[in-house]
Amino acid sequence: MRKISRALHVQFNKLPFRSWLFAVIFAFPLCIFSAAGVAGTVVEVQTSLGVFFIEVDEEAAPVTAGNFLNYVTSGRYNNTFIHGTTGGSLIRGGGYTYDSCTVGPEHIPTDAPIALEETGLSNLDGTIAALHPSGNADGATSEWFINLGNDTGLDTQDGGYAVFGRVLGDGLGVVRSISVANVVRLGFFLETPTTNYFETGVDCQLFSRDNLIMVRMSVLDDKKAAATADFEPLTQSLGVNLDLGAAGFIRIPFAVDLNATQAAIRAQLDAAVDLQQPVPNMASYNAVSGRLHLPSIAVGGEIVYRNVIFDLIDSATATFELRSYE
Repeated sequence: MRKISRALHVQFNKLPFRSWLFAVIFAFPLCIFSAAGVAGTVVEVQTSLGVFFIEVDEEAAPVTAGNFLNYVTSGRYNNTFIHGTTGGSLIRGGGYTYDSCTVGPEHIPTDAPIALEETGLSNLDGTIAALHPSGNADGATSEWFINLGNDTGLDTQDGGYAVFGRVLGDGLGVVRSISVANVVRLGFFLETPTTNYFETGVDCQLFSRDNLIMVRMSVLDDKKAAATADFEPLTQSLGVNLDLGAAGFIRIPFAVDLNATQAAIRAQLDAAVDLQQPVPNMASYNAVSGRLHLPSIAVGGEIVYRNVIFDLIDSATATFELRSYE
């Protein structure tokens, strides 16, 4: 798939950006999920290593999915970290925050445990399941894990682990990169993935929360869509709701280049997701002028910039440069 993507990249980099964007996104139904293939609530997951999206299957798993969404919407998953990985076969999260090396991991406030739910969904590659304590199948609270590979044995092992959703599109690549990051023993966690830290043990003189793979989650709902775009400080990215005309509507993150002499953003096509319907104040792109118009940008949930204009400066990398704003 990467070879095909590179080939198309060469083929389309001389075309207007809009045509190139259409070709890359809609030529790969396996890479970018279609609106018809998404039925559940979509959760945006911002991590220190990139963005991915989870479709939550509320129809098959109403109890388990509802429990997960309660933690998302209450904000309790924000500033948690990925606390475990197992040989690249899964990652675990949803349980702990971390403020300092001296204090160590602290569990987030949890609701009452939920009973194991028969969802009819299997622990396959890219699925997310509720994590419960060993020997207590009815003890799941906030923690979850994402499978990297098919592991149907988890459907029955230790009472079974209830699947309630899946990672969408190429977001699974972000999850895999987390799973193979350098790991350390952090308190009672034997294998905690890290970023920009290459020791095997935690040295409090060198280690901080910035070395953990931090997480923020939010539901893609109308409230979030009230602004055209929102800036995520954790990943230094700008999530944009973009109107593609007859081709549909997408939400696509742009990497923000803070080192550029003039503010620049680069489209992350592999992380784009379809929106099932238009939302208010969507961005637009003029193929003739190469101009991207964002009616509004929110930071921390508050709209702080309006009528933001970016111009395409490099179609090969889908890079835009800031021209004006209010």
